[in-house]
Amino acid sequence: MGIITSIGRCLVTLLNIFFLIVSLVLTAAGVIAFYASDISFIKTVEEKVREALKSMASATNSSTDGINDFSITEFMDGIGMALIISGCFLLILSFFGCCGASCKFRTLIFIYALIITVLLLAEIIVVIVLYAAPDTIKGSIKDGLLESLKGYKGIGSSDASTLGWLFVMQEMKCCGVNGYEDFGYTHTDDWKTPGGVTDPLTAPLVCCIAEPAGFTMTATACARSGTLAINTQGCFDAVWNQILGNTKLAVIVYVVAFLFQSLLIIFSYLMYVDGKKKGNKVYPKA
Repeated sequence: MGIITSIGRCLVTLLNIFFLIVSLVLTAAGVIAFYASDISFIKTVEEKVREALKSMASATNSSTDGINDFSITEFMDGIGMALIISGCFLLILSFFGCCGASCKFRTLIFIYALIITVLLLAEIIVVIVLYAAPDTIKGSIKDGLLESLKGYKGIGSSDASTLGWLFVMQEMKCCGVNGYEDFGYTHTDDWKTPGGVTDPLTAPLVCCIAEPAGFTMTATACARSGTLAINTQGCFDAVWNQILGNTKLAVIVYVVAFLFQSLLIIFSYLMYVDGKKKGNKVYPKA
């Protein structure tokens, strides 16, 4: 048992040193996300989307003022904060694991094992709900997205929510949350008659597979009932499939993560019991 505990102590220490480095990387990435406007890659993506939307706006005689205001960085603050919080949490957790294992502090080991256990149980519950009753999670996410989509105003708007949807639909080649029918619940009908378009559209022009060449009935036929030629996939499914579409890979990741965390819990428990037998703590030699 002593040899197993020693091996576990070394393993937990080394792994938490690695996690400590990862936590610093996540925190740094979060800070960088707040200054994304200075990153060349972000600038390139922004310019690409801006030019595509400008071309469509010009073809339909719509204003490009709102498109000029488009910036991905407006939506990066939330991501940056999430990365910083995740990094700080992992930093504290890895500190408990590393110091608890290397310095044999039973209290830190106990806290570390408790947190890992709670996280593991939470992950199991999420995975069960995710695959046994996916509509529970999907439904709540879709409700939030549909509420956001209600503020959609169309090409030429400077509204942050509208610009965000234009970006997603342009990049992901999707339409609405579930499909173009979602736009029937928007607060305004501005998107139906953008620029020089006089006859109301059935779907937003950004959903068209091919960019409209003008604002005549013929040019905008792709966004009209009877002649619809749009991306039919909803943006929720497009993004969901990108993240969780590969079921086999997801299962492998879940199984590895489960086994990995289980080992950490077992080794932490062994170290805790071992420390209890030998005394509360053993300080490292100077």
